[in-house]
Amino acid sequence: MTLSAARKVLLIGWDAADWKIIHRLMDCGLMPTTQRLVENGVMGNLATLSPVLSPMLWTSIATGKRPFKHGILGFSEPATDGSGVRPVTNLSRKTKAIWNILGQHGIRTNVVGWWPSHPAEPINGVMVSNHYHRAPKQNERDWPLLPHFVHPAELAETLAELRVHPLELTPEHVLPFIPHAAKVEQDNDRRLAMCLKTIAECTTIHSGATHIMEHHPWDFMAVYYDAIDHFCHGFMKYHPPRQEHVSEKDFDLYQNVVSAGYVYHDMMLRRLIEMTGDDTTVILISDHGFHPDHLRPRRLPAEPAGPAAEHREHGIFVMSGPGIQQDHLVHGANLLDIAPTILTLFGLPVGEDMDGKPLLDAFVTTPSVQSIPSWDDVPGEDGQHSKERRLDPSESREAMEQLIALGYIERPDDNKEKAIAQTQRELNYNLA
Repeated sequence: MTLSAARKVLLIGWDAADWKIIHRLMDCGLMPTTQRLVENGVMGNLATLSPVLSPMLWTSIATGKRPFKHGILGFSEPATDGSGVRPVTNLSRKTKAIWNILGQHGIRTNVVGWWPSHPAEPINGVMVSNHYHRAPKQNERDWPLLPHFVHPAELAETLAELRVHPLELTPEHVLPFIPHAAKVEQDNDRRLAMCLKTIAECTTIHSGATHIMEHHPWDFMAVYYDAIDHFCHGFMKYHPPRQEHVSEKDFDLYQNVVSAGYVYHDMMLRRLIEMTGDDTTVILISDHGFHPDHLRPRRLPAEPAGPAAEHREHGIFVMSGPGIQQDHLVHGANLLDIAPTILTLFGLPVGEDMDGKPLLDAFVTTPSVQSIPSWDDVPGEDGQHSKERRLDPSESREAMEQLIALGYIERPDDNKEKAIAQTQRELNYNLA
């Protein structure tokens, strides 16, 4: 098969986005860009994998492989030097991601915020790590951009200036999410600060992504937003209709946050699409859904990654572009199918060791699909880190605090050996 020189692909990830909310907002005219994308392309559910843990899932999306093949098994991992526990990094990935495969064929790939993409890989294009947008604590103004957040390194200064600090947000930014924000007693209610942090962080991702799209050539662009997941974990309990255990006061203050988060993502989606051409295939996905209705759990399991109990087994899938069917429903899609489908769009063979398949029903004319035993056996520069690559432990401390605050992991034991053993046991459980 031959590569179409005009073909471009924009892959957008909305962590935890769910059709149950999107359909309601589209019916109300509040997500017009998403609605146009659906009407001009194909849509469907995107089945997830178990356990429903985002680093594992987004790596499966990027590789087309299950976690036991790609090696990313949780939120944290033992540091290779035995110094303790760190947030999961892409150094544990054992196989090529879609951007490594495409880069070997001279295809320019830009990747922003993918989880996990730290430290940034030296790919054929631009990579911005998933640590880039993490805002400092609320009252800290010092916000250094640490090493290995951006490739190539000479872009770091420009991208650092494009970040949005929570303290920069004005009432105009906040009131669509929390109309009665002035009533929040901030001395003992951290929920407003949490919302501000999430708004700032997803705006940072969008700011960096749009700058890169405008100033750096690309054939494949991947942008990952985690904000819907954070909005939902923090505020889905207040989403209408009010649950019995939620007070009227809390409901009145925070009932708009989740819907406003979706509307904001639709606005950002409009800008991304405005920056593409007619030769671009746009793919919008989520790794899982999030229960917005009577299936919302009242209490979360008291265990590591307990918040994942709020996740639903189906995410979203939308694809629109040249040669793609219009206003068509795709059945049976799985997040493992995304990488093989992208390879098919670029006219490249699918790895036989991939666990997914191209979503051929999405195409007007069914493409011919060839295969290759494994892309990992193809020699040449692919932009992966060398096997000797190591991280400075200080790079991971703040990111660990973020994961602990979100409830994804427990604070590691002060005993280093015990912390490593507990983390490894959790990874083994996820693997099983």
